[in-house]
Amino acid sequence: MTYHPPKPKYQPSALLDYNEASVIAVIVACPSATIVLAGDFNTLDDTEVAARGALLSIVDRPTRGTNTLNRVYVNSPCYTTVQVVESTVKTDHKAIIACQGQAHVQPLNKRSYRRLFRRRSPAQHARFLQYAPTLHIEIDDNKSVQSNFDIMYGIMTELLDMFYPEREITLTSSDPPYVTPTVKALLRHKNRLMRAGRIEEAVQLLFEYAPSSRALARSGCGRLTPKRAPNTPGRKCVK
Repeated sequence: MTYHPPKPKYQPSALLDYNEASVIAVIVACPSATIVLAGDFNTLDDTEVAARGALLSIVDRPTRGTNTLNRVYVNSPCYTTVQVVESTVKTDHKAIIACQGQAHVQPLNKRSYRRLFRRRSPAQHARFLQYAPTLHIEIDDNKSVQSNFDIMYGIMTELLDMFYPEREITLTSSDPPYVTPTVKALLRHKNRLMRAGRIEEAVQLLFEYAPSSRALARSGCGRLTPKRAPNTPGRKCVK
């Protein structure tokens, strides 16, 4: 078990040297030994730790916010199931469960919550572009800048609700940070097409939503659009 503090009193290279020497000592003493190095490594470089000890890093999901601070390294692929779950103790770090075989781990404190998002599709864009030439916005010069801004903000909100209405989708605490409401909706749509055998349509979906498709592989691109309560003024304009 290793703990590397955020501001260590030693040089990080000293810890890397110690880990490397420890791995070599174990292998020399018992060549068939299974080595598991786990702990909170904070800002210690993941690639450097794995390379110096000839180890495999098996945690591929964030364990605190968007950062992978808690990690597990092994010298052989001894764990076939690795999951990052909510910890049972009060902490902002997540717990790591590694086991052999196709074990099903049921999180005891999994949380679900509803989130609003605005779905965007080429068809919606086309309808909006068709409607845009007929749109007339009148600004009263006798009113204040803030009043005109509130009017403009209200019109923009109405257009959003008309062509890009808000939808709800369920996210869970086990979803990675990059799985935003938009990405979750795309994943569900893609899975429905795949289950129905409509493979070509599923592939086409990725091309139509290119920015979100990249997010499916690496980072989120969805965005929550807060809904303004009725009879409330618009956002303050910046002069």
